[in-house]
Amino acid sequence: MNRITSIATVFLFLTTLVACDSSTVFEENLRIKNATWERNEKAFFEFEIKDTAAIYDLYLNFRHGGDYPYQNIYLFIKSKSPSGKIAKDTAQMILANNKGRWIGKGIGDIFDYQFRFKQGPLFPEKGEYYFEIEQAMREENLDNVTDIGISVKKVNE
Repeated sequence: MNRITSIATVFLFLTTLVACDSSTVFEENLRIKNATWERNEKAFFEFEIKDTAAIYDLYLNFRHGGDYPYQNIYLFIKSKSPSGKIAKDTAQMILANNKGRWIGKGIGDIFDYQFRFKQGPLFPEKGEYYFEIEQAMREENLDNVTDIGISVKKVNE
């Protein structure tokens, strides 16, 4: 089995495991074209919240190659509620420890990292929520970034 087939098989298996997690309300990861995230390229996500009494955590998902040139990434996140209320945030994800070792889970030369961005009561309104994520590093083109995503999980009470 060649390396690409092996990675694809493991990715499919992990995706299936995540899909079986009943606490996950929404999860989507978008592939970054040519593994180069351009500053003007934004990732858009939209999902529906039906249960406003539930408590949710919001995670940012990040996948990068082993040659990613930094130990972190800064992101600008813009969200819009069903009533049109807009919020803007900045997040820093630490991807490597002080010795330069990747923190995320690795498969070959690809590393996945999930960062809890927000927790607690997050969605006070029923309806469609919209999120926009863009890279906020100093580089115009950020190499070795393969995917960006979000995950919304219901917290077990």
